[in-house]
Amino acid sequence: MNSPPGRVLAVVVGILVLLAVVAGVLSATRGEGDLPAGSPEAAVQDYVSRVYDRDLEGAAAVLDPEGGCTVEDLERNVHEPDARVVLRSSEVDGDTARVRVELVYGEEGPLGSGEWAQEESFSLVRAQERWVITGEPWPMFTCVAPTGGKP
Repeated sequence: MNSPPGRVLAVVVGILVLLAVVAGVLSATRGEGDLPAGSPEAAVQDYVSRVYDRDLEGAAAVLDPEGGCTVEDLERNVHEPDARVVLRSSEVDGDTARVRVELVYGEEGPLGSGEWAQEESFSLVRAQERWVITGEPWPMFTCVAPTGGKP
């Protein structure tokens, strides 16, 4: 490998390996993203992160206290998460907001056939200077009102 083409090839391969290592390190050390603190997107990120970490009490704290969903509802509906969550869009209109995310499941196959995606939408309202999630957000399909409580 003492010929000039052999040396050039070795240098190119070395540079490619170095770039791959740098990209891997940056990817592994990158944070969750720089969403504006106090934004609807940050509230959804906080909720989803807590669900994934199985901090269901913390996740429930991001839900609208006036809503019908509780920690018990989360316990009934949360399973082992195995999706990447991708922020797709957000819209704010005064004290209401809608944040759309895409949940990407599976592993990338040879032609991407091992993955499938599902879009979820979170509705939020501003309550006491913070954003809270209303309705029955993912991963819940239904919330059961406590006995004697409002439906």
